Amino acid sequence: MVVRQNLGSNWSSINYSKYDLSGYQLVSPILGLLAYNAGTDVSSGSPFEVEILATESPIKINFSNITKASNTRGIRALCASFEGDGKVTLRNQVSPDVCVATRDGHFGLVVELPPPVPVRKKKISRWKLAVGSSIGAALGAFLLGVLLVSMLVKAKKKAIMEVLERRAYEEEALRVSMVGHTRAPIAPGTRTTPTIEHDYTPYPS
Repeated sequence: MVVRQNLGSNWSSINYSKYDLSGYQLVSPILGLLAYNAGTDVSSGSPFEVEILATESPIKINFSNITKASNTRGIRALCASFEGDGKVTLRNQVSPDVCVATRDGHFGLVVELPPPVPVRKKKISRWKLAVGSSIGAALGAFLLGVLLVSMLVKAKKKAIMEVLERRAYEEEALRVSMVGHTRAPIAPGTRTTPTIEHDYTPYPS
């Protein structure tokens, strides 16, 4: 007994995900063609599945009434044979939406997906590149000038501090006094303070 199956679009999507069809898209439900060792009364006995070999007269599978997409986009669909071990075989159609098979199994139509469009990088015009380079150079020169000025100011402050420290040390060692508008060193007094000598001797009374 030969059993024909139309597994529908929903089941086909689930079944399709189990197979490696990278770069292809399923455009039809999966049709099944199975054979069992039983007569018209399938309820009697325990039928089991048998293989079909039709090498001399291949079996035609027509998808024209059930396919979701045909050659409208200019892409010719391929016949896909889904085998139980996860293997997928692709063949050309013998006529629009018609495939042939030499054995039992599940079949469908797939189309090759277009390659992804590469992302085009925007080219920077020469004048934009020149303006950007000029701005970058000017900014670099400005920052370098600020750094040099900062270093000079720091060095000048350091020199002034050294002069002030040396002057303070010298003034501490040698006292300085203001004479008019002039600073002049003065020496501290070193003479002994005079004292009055008494040579008076009182007369005896």
